[in-house]
Amino acid sequence: MKNYLQYFISFLFVLLIYAIHMLPVSDSMLNENNTKLSHVFLASQIRYHQEFAPFARRPLTSLLIEGSSGIFGVTLGESFVLVNLLLLFVSGILIYIISLKLNATKGQAIFNQVAYFLTFSIIFAFFPPVFSYDEPLQYCLILLSILALIREKWLYYVPLFLLAIIARESTLFLLPGLVIIFSGFSLKSKNMWNFGIKRKLLLLFAPMPLYVIYLGIFLWATGIWKETSEVAANRLSCYFQNFGTYASSLESIVSFFLVLGPGLYFLYMSHKSKIFSALEKKYVQAFLLAVVINTPIVMVATLAREARLFALPLIFLWPLAGQLFGKELRPLIRPNLYLDCFRDWRYSMLLLLLSLISYAIAFRLYVPSFPSKDNFFNEYLFVMLLIMSVHFVLRAFLQKSAVTSQ
Repeated sequence: MKNYLQYFISFLFVLLIYAIHMLPVSDSMLNENNTKLSHVFLASQIRYHQEFAPFARRPLTSLLIEGSSGIFGVTLGESFVLVNLLLLFVSGILIYIISLKLNATKGQAIFNQVAYFLTFSIIFAFFPPVFSYDEPLQYCLILLSILALIREKWLYYVPLFLLAIIARESTLFLLPGLVIIFSGFSLKSKNMWNFGIKRKLLLLFAPMPLYVIYLGIFLWATGIWKETSEVAANRLSCYFQNFGTYASSLESIVSFFLVLGPGLYFLYMSHKSKIFSALEKKYVQAFLLAVVINTPIVMVATLAREARLFALPLIFLWPLAGQLFGKELRPLIRPNLYLDCFRDWRYSMLLLLLSLISYAIAFRLYVPSFPSKDNFFNEYLFVMLLIMSVHFVLRAFLQKSAVTSQ
């Protein structure tokens, strides 16, 4: 059973994701507020992604869905569910495999897999306004590209990463991070431009000109250049939709926090108490660089309430979550520590105060653009804030105890 646990975990979470989206109280892309699959809506979404210029240049997911529908004789709606859930299943397995390649124990690799599936934009992938479509395929292709690089199969990386860019062009934002991890390039090195590094840089960036060629051919063949340029010119109007009102500004900020908040918080806390290995430092730097590149673009040129758009940098963090955060998370599963900590009324009052603030933020301050009765966004935010609050209080108690005992 232990040898198949990673498959079992992925399968269970895929079932959980499907079940959450099909609950009678949910209003998702999959069910439209009932317990039956929304065949008409999903078919319309596929057509929309084939006809609207910014989506039409990303044909891979639509081709997979239509191909599966034809091969297996199922409706487009059923094919959408099968393809995307299968891709989520595979991406979870890839997180596990890459984790082991990055020196994780099997327990840490399972933890990383669970952390991936519990990420806001994954567990609520098909709720509005998350609206995932190409992301499951994009993640699979990116993870396969990283696996190819880890195994030094550079010529496999080029077509895989090219396909990932075609799936979603935002994949390009990860290239600087890949340079940090895999090129061997360093400003501190005297031989930073030796032949080996030049070759790696050439291969790392090779998918970029290939994508430009693909895009030129695609736009010429489909005749949608004018429509594409018009949409691109109007991108900056998204900034005003994200920050034009107090409510939209708040939702944009919370959307960022829902996806990246836990990772950034525990990364900061871990950095204070743990010395990262050279490998971990590279992945952390790649993650932070991707956040710096991706986040402003999402805030300015896309709809930030589509929280999945913030998740791309986590590609570098998911396979290392257990290794990076394991020590920090350990106090949360020590019952005796809770008893010791909350005997002191000051820590009990601090936790109570933080819990009340968390409740106020999650259920009073944060108002999703789609009705909260149709999803679980507020509950997720509250649980996330509560976990971070408990961790903060326990850590403060441990630090004081350590000072007192000296």
